[in-house]
Amino acid sequence: MLPTIDVLGREISLYGLMGVIGILFGTIAAIYRRKIYNISKDDVLFSSCYAGIGLLIGAKLLFIITILPDLIKNRDLLFSDPKILIHILAGGLVFYGGLIGAFLGYYVYSKQYKINFITLLDLIAPSIPLVHGFGRIGCFTAGCCYGIEYHGIFHVIFECSQVAPNGVPLLPIQLISSGVNFLGCIFLFLYARNKRKPGRVIGIYLILYSIARFVIEFFRGDVARGIFFGVSTSQWISLLLIPFGLWLFFKSIC
Repeated sequence: MLPTIDVLGREISLYGLMGVIGILFGTIAAIYRRKIYNISKDDVLFSSCYAGIGLLIGAKLLFIITILPDLIKNRDLLFSDPKILIHILAGGLVFYGGLIGAFLGYYVYSKQYKINFITLLDLIAPSIPLVHGFGRIGCFTAGCCYGIEYHGIFHVIFECSQVAPNGVPLLPIQLISSGVNFLGCIFLFLYARNKRKPGRVIGIYLILYSIARFVIEFFRGDVARGIFFGVSTSQWISLLLIPFGLWLFFKSIC
């Protein structure tokens, strides 16, 4: 599509720009909602910095894990030309790895500064699909995370993508995923207008997103996702997160 834009003579990646915009709006949304949970603005900002570091590390690590079989298979080629390995490792992030890494970042901050971890996640929960929605728009501009071959209405054809197959009609699964995330964001904002019992907001996010992600994965066309027993890495993680989300949601009833 349009991987970069020119701003004052400098090329800026739309993928990165969408990520920055998403994080900005997500942080603003969390600051706006912080009074419901009696969490200070500074704690929102600094905990998000911890989460951001965890996000980048986790997203990159899970990406490496998903392509590890290919790296091992082609190790001779990689050792002969290290630039190929650097190029592979420089590009590629996996959302679930980023989500888990971000949660770990929030956990470390909550322990360090004596904030209830689950309460902090409840506060940040509606911001997660907001950030993710913008991130998927970035995926669409870059051509990554592309959909299956699709000749129906609203298909897209990439002409100069370095990631997606060019000249092939594809399902715009990135935009569909973005729309699902924005709808989830709206639902969570409405659901969490008033303070809920601890764990319910983040629990319902994990339940709804994991179900949606499990279904969306069937319409992904990219292969760099890890496939085990016919199920992708993200689908396996979804299956694990659904019961965890149910536990978080229903434990407040007991």
